[in-house]
Formats: sequence, C-alpha cells, structure tokens
Amino acid sequence: MQRHYVMYYEMSYGLNIEMHKQAEIVKRLSGICAQIIPFLTQEHQQQVLQAVERAKQVTVGELNSLIGQQLQPLSHHAPPVPLTPPPPRNRSSLLSGQQLHTFPCCMWGPMGRGPWK
Repeated sequence: MQRHYVMYYEMSYGLNIEMHKQAEIVKRLSGICAQIIPFLTQEHQQQVLQAVERAKQVTVGELNSLIGQQLQPLSHHAPPVPLTPPPPRNRSSLLSGQQLHTFPCCMWGPMGRGPWK
C-alpha cells in the first residue's frame, strides 16, 4: 500500500512540476507576443490577436482529435505516439543525460532560475 502511495505522490509531484513549467512557458511566450505585436501592421495585429484568442479557447478534446488526424497518415509508417505525458523522471537521470529531453528549457530549474542543483 505504501508503495502505491509513494508512486502516486511521485506522479502527482511530477505532473505539478510539469504544469508549472508549461505555465512559465505560456507566460514567457505571451510576453514575447505582447512586445512584438505593436511592430506589426494593423492587419497583422488583428490576425495575431484573433489567433491568440482562438488558442486560449482550444480544449483538450480538440487537441487530441487534431493529433489523431495528423497521426492517421503516418500510422502505417511508424508506431503510434502515446497522448499521455511520460512518467516523471528524477533529477539525477536528467543530470546524467540518460533521458535528456529535447527541449533545452527542461534542463533548467523551476521557473527558469538556472540549472537543477
């Protein structure tokens, strides 16, 4: 029973960390967009603002259906990609490079405050 509790705790902790990373990425990208939009032409500003508003309204179901549609043509070439997040990794495997994620931001600590220590 204790093993199940520890596994659940590790999974929920990993998910919480991942959600904080994603929130930080969204915040930074939103800041970049806000800085760039004034330099665009009026027409492009409207297009970007509409796209941003639409992106805020996308649901998980819509994302899954879009990913599924994109994977159908590839289904006979490659194995299916799971739509669930990977299991949490501990910091030591990240530092040793055994399972290094392809995004450089994952090598940084929470909220981008430097490398894991």
